[in-house]
Amino acid sequence: MTYFKLVLGYECGVDKSVCPLGYPDYCPRCIFKKFKNAEFIIDKIETLEQDSDIKRQEMNYRYIWKKYKDILNIRHIIILSNNGVPIYNMAVGDFPIDAALLSGFIQANILFSSEKLAISDKKRTSQDTYDRNFYEFQYKDFNILLRNGKFCRICLILDNSASSNLRELLSHFVDIFEKIYGDKLKEFEKTGNLEFFKSVKKLIEKMFEVNLIYPQTLSAQIPPNIVDNFSLIQQAVFEYSNDLLKEKPYFFIPNILDTTARILGTIPREEILWNIYQMLRHNLILSKDLQFQRNELDIRKQKKKEREFEIRKILEKKELIEIVNESTLISIEEAHQKMNFYLKKAEVAKKNSAYQEALNEYEKALVYAKRYNAQAEIGKISFQILEVLNLNKEIELEFAKDQSTKAEKKKDFIKTLKYLFEIKDILTAEFDNEKNEKRLIKLNQHIKKIQNLLR
Repeated sequence: MTYFKLVLGYECGVDKSVCPLGYPDYCPRCIFKKFKNAEFIIDKIETLEQDSDIKRQEMNYRYIWKKYKDILNIRHIIILSNNGVPIYNMAVGDFPIDAALLSGFIQANILFSSEKLAISDKKRTSQDTYDRNFYEFQYKDFNILLRNGKFCRICLILDNSASSNLRELLSHFVDIFEKIYGDKLKEFEKTGNLEFFKSVKKLIEKMFEVNLIYPQTLSAQIPPNIVDNFSLIQQAVFEYSNDLLKEKPYFFIPNILDTTARILGTIPREEILWNIYQMLRHNLILSKDLQFQRNELDIRKQKKKEREFEIRKILEKKELIEIVNESTLISIEEAHQKMNFYLKKAEVAKKNSAYQEALNEYEKALVYAKRYNAQAEIGKISFQILEVLNLNKEIELEFAKDQSTKAEKKKDFIKTLKYLFEIKDILTAEFDNEKNEKRLIKLNQHIKKIQNLLR
């Protein structure tokens, strides 16, 4: 037999700072296991870590990106006893699943799959032996990945097929779960007491890091010196997170990821996500439970403001609907009087630069003008509505221009880009695209220039 000594470079794909198996002590066994599963016959393996800051950082970005994709794939986690009784289930996504109903389906599939494996038992390879602990099948629109342990079975309900990383994480979770809850699993078989497993949620959140898809908020206790030492990307995430929190008391990672990637332009999403992940690890961004149990006083106040705003909008719509209904019941003379009444109110609001109020009054006047088909008045009022909309946009535009100029002078390029994109959104939203074509070309050039300064 010919003997070869191979010197290989191998990137394991896991950042040592978050290695779930235990860096560096477990590394030789982990690598040996991977090669063995690939059916290499190995007598001895020696590992030597090679440092490369650039490659290491790129690997970190890819690792977190893959982890995030895996988490987005998970919809539900179900833990079953060996006889198929659900002992714990946790909805990770937005669509909870009936664990009791699903457990019967799972058990039937396991029995069927076990019979098939028994028939082909003599032909199995080492990879088959590893895979025997896994079962994969479909339920409705979902994929189910199940891993057998000694005392339990753990299922992941997924949108798509599991990646190799997710399969490995599930195996590791089964080992840890049985190490912690092994005695309680045996006790459960005798008593059926589910109280043993109340604390499982924390273990799932820690190992699968499902908090990445939870609602997020910024910590209210970030010291100024920490903010001053943020990386460029973290500055952007912090700035745009604050903007999102003005609208709602929480945000989701895809929101902040999309906004930051759009505005920073040349910086890859993987790198942005890694920075968000670091902010989460250092409690600068805080995850909220998916049940939205936000009991803090400031969030209650925010929710109250939101409710008041929504009620005001509903009342405004209701008032307009009532006017539409009323206009069909009154005479032409009365409609004419009503139209003039609302026109006067609109003019006063317009002079006072209360453009939203003016817009509401013009819309009411338009309803009555249509009642008696006054084409001249309809045209005038429609023109006034368009003019008010334009005035409102001009104010927004001037404010954004002023803020972007000030930020650029201070070399605060994160804020500069934020306001430049606000200008772009206003210009692209206007009906007359030809009018703004040259302005948009010039604006895009300016945006690229600022984005290049960030690198």
